[in-house]
Amino acid sequence: MNSNSPVSGLLISVLFLTLSMFFLPGAANAQMFSIGDQSTEQRPNAPGIYTIAGFSWEPASFSFQGNGVPVSERVDFDDSILRLRLETPGLELSLGMGGELTGMDETTFTNVSARILNQFYIYRKENMNVFLPVQISTDLLRVRRANTRFEFQQSSFIIGSGIGSSFRVGDRIDFTLRATPNYGFSFSQGNLFGGSLFRFDGKSYLVIRNVIGRRSLALGYHFDFRRYDVEEELNDYDFTSHSFTLGIAF
Repeated sequence: MNSNSPVSGLLISVLFLTLSMFFLPGAANAQMFSIGDQSTEQRPNAPGIYTIAGFSWEPASFSFQGNGVPVSERVDFDDSILRLRLETPGLELSLGMGGELTGMDETTFTNVSARILNQFYIYRKENMNVFLPVQISTDLLRVRRANTRFEFQQSSFIIGSGIGSSFRVGDRIDFTLRATPNYGFSFSQGNLFGGSLFRFDGKSYLVIRNVIGRRSLALGYHFDFRRYDVEEELNDYDFTSHSFTLGIAF
């Protein structure tokens, strides 16, 4: 396989994610654990426990932070992208795309990401809980300047934890909030290690339950900041996005 192929980077990322699932077996089974409570029984009626399939509009910026690279050879952008999401209690997948369809005239954007996570509850009541998320993420991010050979292409593997909460208001309204700093490494195709990656991301969901039968309406906001610190500064970029999601929860 060509080492410059984006598929090879994605395969390496998926391999890391697959191996990591052996270290978080509960996440693979979407089990929820509570500190001091060894029961693995899932509570489907608890607030925040949903599978959500959604579509996002995502204003995003990608800005060069290094030195010595001419503007004509950089892949900065400040445009909108579109993203598909599938989120379960233990697994989150997304595909982001940008190009002429989303108003990006000079660049194209592709991002494939996957995350496994577990939630360790530190407070739990019938209509409210507070938890510590522990997560492992991998993704492939590619930005290419149109009609040139200049591009940014990095895969990543990061680990993070933070704080989250879910609560229910009345019989039909659920809120979920989560914020997590993450740290790990990024690498280009053909290289196992290339640099470090700091990522801070968060999300919130408003879920209106049982809008159509047992299907619920999900309105979401995701924030994502990434700082790539890659060897030789050629790929030192910051990525920032604000994503607004409309989805179905079940």
